Formats: sequence, structure tokens, C-alpha cells
Amino acid sequence: MIIANPIYDVTFKRLLENDRAAKFLIGTIMGCEVLSLERTAQEYAEIAKHGPVVSLFRMDFAATIVTKEEGEKRVIIEMQKAKVLDDVFRFRRYLGKEYADSKLPIIAIYILGFPLSVDSPAFGNVPKYRDLLTGDEIRVRDLFVNGLSHSAYFIQTTRIKPSLNTKIDKLLSIFEQAHFIGDGTTMKDYLLEVDDPDVKGLVNILEHIAADPERRKELEKEQYYQVAMEDAFWNQNMKMAKYKREIEEAIQEKEEALQEIEEAKRETEEAKRETEETKRKVAKGLKEKGTPAAEITELTRLSAEEIDRL
Repeated sequence: MIIANPIYDVTFKRLLENDRAAKFLIGTIMGCEVLSLERTAQEYAEIAKHGPVVSLFRMDFAATIVTKEEGEKRVIIEMQKAKVLDDVFRFRRYLGKEYADSKLPIIAIYILGFPLSVDSPAFGNVPKYRDLLTGDEIRVRDLFVNGLSHSAYFIQTTRIKPSLNTKIDKLLSIFEQAHFIGDGTTMKDYLLEVDDPDVKGLVNILEHIAADPERRKELEKEQYYQVAMEDAFWNQNMKMAKYKREIEEAIQEKEEALQEIEEAKRETEEAKRETEETKRKVAKGLKEKGTPAAEITELTRLSAEEIDRL
């Protein structure tokens, strides 16, 4: 079965625009039931302030979810997707904007097209609260506390392995970055047979995108842009590395030149001291032989006062 690669913005946006697909995707990642989703923001970031950056897609939801621990509650879900590692501060800026604009608890989901140091393809950071006196875990539903902390979930698409063991395995299988068709990575052959109706729904959406000529053109355009941006980013890094090496070499040459000057200066001072010492020895010898002071001054260039002190 040929499906469109969901890591691309064009495809991922279509998945999240489908209410059932978005609820299943978010609920499965977070391990909760999603009762409602209202889209609050959508954003693409393609150009950085100081040079080329890869495309980054962001979509926010106001959601009502149900968890085993806390029951039903309202939250803001911030979903961000980046195909290539760029700048963590961009993620932080979007998160900071959400903190400034919303009074609801924030949950962040990151779909990443690059590997982190963690081996697991999917992991989460869900804050747990403990009584500092007893060490016991406690449940906190206070708006003040929850407003100053947030949960985060990370999906590493490059670490996904084909598996249908669990519900999240089935979900992640569509994000596996393998079995591409042709020279690009916009289309792939989905080889697994799934029986889960929700996963089938996602696969059907991706299959329809792959069969749509207009969507395929959009994907090819995005891929072309992506490659161009990555090449530009790579070339910029290479130029910066070369410039850095040239600066380091220039600094090293300057330091070596300064060391040579200091060494020459020390040698000159030492030679000067040796010369002065030789003059004094000669003058002292001449003085002991009764040579007139004026003649000693003429020969050694020592002053009359210096000769008197010998």
C-alpha cells in the first residue's frame, strides 16, 4: 500500500485536520481519552533570523481529556513537528508564548525527524509531585502548580521499528522512515496489515494523499525546498567552520609571532646585561692599572660616576 510520508508538513497537517485522526493520534501518544479538540493556532517556521533553517510545523489545540489519575480536565496541547535538528530555543519560544497566552495546563508533543540521545522511539516527561517530608507521591490539581509545569512527549521517527504489539506501536508504524518509493522520501510502501480501525483511518488518509496528484506536487515542492534549505544550512556551516579555522590559525600565528618577539626581547636584554657587565669588568681592570678616568670613559662609554663606583 502506497502512503504519503506523515513527517512532511502537507501530510501531517491533513492528519490533524481530521478530528477523529487527531483525537486518536494525540490520545494514543498521551495514553488518555480525548473528548474534544479545538484548534487554536497553526504556524510554519521556515526562515531563521540568522540564516536558513528547516521547516517547522506547529499546531495548538484547546482540548478536553480524561486521564485515569485526574479524570476530566481542560488543557492546551501544543504539537510541534521538525524534520531536522535546528534550534531548541525556537521550541522554547513557542512554549513561552503559550504560557503567556493561556491559563490552562500545557502539554507539549514533539514529532521529530532526527534522533535524540534516548534509544526509545517514544517517551514522555510527565511531572510527578512528591511530599518533601515523607517522600510519598502526591496528586496535585492546583491551578497554580499545574500552570507552572507541563508534560512533554517525544516521538523519534528515525528510531521507529515495525511492530504491531501495542496500540502505540500500531500508531508509530505509519511514521516509520523506511520503504521509500523512488529517489525521495515523500512516498513509502506501508507493508503492515493492521486491524485497528483508527490506524486504518490514518492509513486511508495517507493513501488518499498519495493518490492525489495535487497533494503529491505539494509534497515534492516541500521536499525540494527541504533539500535546498538543508544544503544551504550545510554550506553555511561549512563556511562558518572554514572561517573559524582561519581565525584560529591567524590567532595561533599571532601568538607565535608574539612569542618570538618576547624571546628576541629577552635575548636582547640578556645581551645588553652581558655587555654592561663586560664594560664594568674592563673598566675595573683599567682603573686598577691606573688608567685615567677620561680614557676609561672613552673606551667603555661608562660615565665618570659609574667608574668612581667601581
